[in-house]
Amino acid sequence: MVFPSPGCQTCRKRKVKCDCTRPLCQRCRTGDRRCTWDSDEQTGLHFRSENAFAMGLQRRPPKTSGSQAPGLMGSGSTFSLVSNNSRIQPALSLPLEMHALYYFADSVSTERHILGNGGPEYSPHVLHHWELAKPDSCLRLALEAYSHALIGRKRDVRPALCLSQRVYAKAVEEIQNAMSTISSDTIYQVMLAMMLMGGYENIMYFAREYTAPPPNASVCHEKGAASLLSARRERGFAADTELDKAIRQKCLRIIILRGGAMPAWLEDGSDWGEEGHELELDSLIIRVLTLRNKSISFLRDMDNADPEIVNEVKSIAMEAYALDYDLASWPLGLAQDWRFQVSRTHPQPSLNAVNARANTPSHTYSSVGHAAIWNRYRALRLITNSIQKRAFFALKSLSDGYIVDENMQRCQVNINNLAVDLRCGVEFSLTSQAPARGAKVTTFLDEPHPSIAALLAWPLTVAVSVDAVELPEKTWLKGVLKAVARSLGHTLLESVSDHGEFKF
Repeated sequence: MVFPSPGCQTCRKRKVKCDCTRPLCQRCRTGDRRCTWDSDEQTGLHFRSENAFAMGLQRRPPKTSGSQAPGLMGSGSTFSLVSNNSRIQPALSLPLEMHALYYFADSVSTERHILGNGGPEYSPHVLHHWELAKPDSCLRLALEAYSHALIGRKRDVRPALCLSQRVYAKAVEEIQNAMSTISSDTIYQVMLAMMLMGGYENIMYFAREYTAPPPNASVCHEKGAASLLSARRERGFAADTELDKAIRQKCLRIIILRGGAMPAWLEDGSDWGEEGHELELDSLIIRVLTLRNKSISFLRDMDNADPEIVNEVKSIAMEAYALDYDLASWPLGLAQDWRFQVSRTHPQPSLNAVNARANTPSHTYSSVGHAAIWNRYRALRLITNSIQKRAFFALKSLSDGYIVDENMQRCQVNINNLAVDLRCGVEFSLTSQAPARGAKVTTFLDEPHPSIAALLAWPLTVAVSVDAVELPEKTWLKGVLKAVARSLGHTLLESVSDHGEFKF
């Protein structure tokens, strides 16, 4: 709050003391001068209005004609002025591109003590590299396209959606140009631009009013970012270990969803900064990815008359069994701060059958980041148990029915327990978000903070795509996934929750 001099404007310009006598002070009366007052001071308000500053208007004339107002949009910005939209806060008459950038900045900002050190994401690194990028760089264009698509989808701002489409085409062209002149200063900027373009397509191209691209179009950008990780190592460029880990893990999760093959350069987690418990889990992630890729072709259309295919399915069943055993053993060696506490509460009366659960368990983790790691771990086990159950079902007519039924029942029990634990982990994440966004979320109709939603998206996508998850838990998880999709503006996730895009 600013406390200006209460004197008249005439005395303040002359830099003399005013006795503040209204409407004509003593000095102006004596000197026969015109005594003028600020409009706010005429009403008796002795505080300067901050509205002009809040609206982004400059308080005093610039020293030079080329100077700009301070803020995130510094000199060299590629953003152009766009008229404000009524769905943006009317009290702040800022250009649309400013709203879009601030909206993105808010979506990736969450207190470090809430997220913890687990579950790294690439999005918090974007603004740092954006500030280092040149005005017309691919990263600046990519963030402009992504942020406009995000705020346009979330706030239903049509001008933002139209602008994002135009900038997207420029960003793709600039990425192609940047690839030919890649350097140690720009390689991470290009990586992040590619990741943002993948996120842009997930927001825009799965919407009903836009034409869908060819299948897996949104995956191409992430594949390009993964290939740049290999190029960075081959050329000896300096490494940003945290960003390397975040991009690599994001790419691995996408490959698992799509059932793709494992890129050789991403296989060894120790080459990318993974260590300790994270490295152990990382090696299990690679095995799940390989199993998922192998199982897709054999379990989709199995021919019981082909001995080679039958033997391969048996191999998949045994591999899934061994992998789930190793996954179940992974928590045994964890340090105490990695573990979570389980408590049980008495059920509360509820009209919603989904919310009414007897003897409801709840989990407590050291941070949301640790909860994210546990949720992803449970998603991996859901995948292995689902593949294992499907493999045994395919072999049912060729093997001892009792043994097959017993193994299928064991897989179903594991899936049921994992779904309950995943729900508890998700509930902890929702109730641990920043107080500014609501410290308590009691229903999946609420929207989590985007940084929390980003950590929940993948395990929820896996869980709702597993056919064997029972209906009560799947209904609740689908509801949360819809809230996550709304928070992220992610139309692909909306399609997963409504229709299902993947199958495990």
